[in-house]
Amino acid sequence: MGITYNILASCDEIDKSKFSEENWYLLAWGMGDAMNQVLFLEGQSPVPYKILCPPRNFNAIKFVLENFVPQIPSPKCNQIDIYPLQDGYPIPQEEVAMSLNGFDLRDVFMAQGGSGSSRWAHDIGKLKVVHMAPRYWHLLNNLYSSGIYHAIESFGKKDRTIKEKTCILFPERGDSYQFPDSFWEDIVSHLKEKGYKIYVNSTNKLDVYKKEKIFVGTEKLDKPNLQDLFNFIIEHENLITIGQRSGIFDALKYFDFRKIIFYPDVDDSGMVDKERTNDIESITFEGDPHAKNIIDLCLSTYDRNVLNLIIP
Repeated sequence: MGITYNILASCDEIDKSKFSEENWYLLAWGMGDAMNQVLFLEGQSPVPYKILCPPRNFNAIKFVLENFVPQIPSPKCNQIDIYPLQDGYPIPQEEVAMSLNGFDLRDVFMAQGGSGSSRWAHDIGKLKVVHMAPRYWHLLNNLYSSGIYHAIESFGKKDRTIKEKTCILFPERGDSYQFPDSFWEDIVSHLKEKGYKIYVNSTNKLDVYKKEKIFVGTEKLDKPNLQDLFNFIIEHENLITIGQRSGIFDALKYFDFRKIIFYPDVDDSGMVDKERTNDIESITFEGDPHAKNIIDLCLSTYDRNVLNLIIP
């Protein structure tokens, strides 16, 4: 049984009556959140579920379901409806069950009375949100007995036919906040000295990532579809990825190539969504047993000379 995909022309097409009868989840925030929520639901939901999401997250959700989740038996997700808003709630917020009004992730998989939970999520009869600080997802995800971790490892073990030293830069994040060009130009200079071919990731989602640019000495990596991007990534024998903390690293973390992640823990009037980095500890991968070969760097204490030590 496959997954049904429906592209809605407007939010008026959302049939809210289905929420009382079917097991629906809203995956409306960042790409990293969406991917982690899918893995959580696939590993922990005792029953099938359906997804309501904006266009910005659909690509990531589809990629995870097709590559990180075992296909035999088929994924628990059986329907995805994509509504035409990139931000905000597709229905009134007060009609959504979330942590703000007492909905807990444990409600998804714990029986009545189990460890403080008093209900099954699929019996609530509302559109639901499961959310967790990124560094804590691994404590609740059931990646092993579900077969998910094996599927992820199998995906990453393709033939690595590209031997050239390669770096992919991921300069932007979902609120379009950018470091100064000089920051990336300095990194490009270090990479060039060490003989790297350098790409800058491009999403072509101009209504989300509004400041994408290519730096001198780099090439545009025009693979906006995550399937194409990751197929390209896993072909490389000598790869490094560098970027500011964004949702793409929630998928990259599972693979063994070097990842250097910058956290903008500084005051900057140009930062639209300051909440993203208010609590650095909650969004790092420290302590995550699935996160491989990651170096976290805070902008407030960053010394450019460290690049010579951490770039192979």
